[in-house]
Amino acid sequence: MDTVEFFKLLTDHDWTYNYSDDHRAWTKGSKESQLLHQHKSPLYTKMYKDYADYIFSSTEKPKLEDYLS
Repeated sequence: MDTVEFFKLLTDHDWTYNYSDDHRAWTKGSKESQLLHQHKSPLYTKMYKDYADYIFSSTEKPKLEDYLS
């Protein structure tokens, strides 16, 4: 998986799946979360943290260009 694909997973992920009453939504979100956590590179870890901060702490939305070198 490359940086673009990982960023798309972050943007498409249902970050609030854990609060869902719909088991199908929870299962899908849980599987996506596991997939995101499988990638342990320092860059992907930073991307995940930055996007989670955006979702849960109202920081500025990360841009893909911030991670491409």
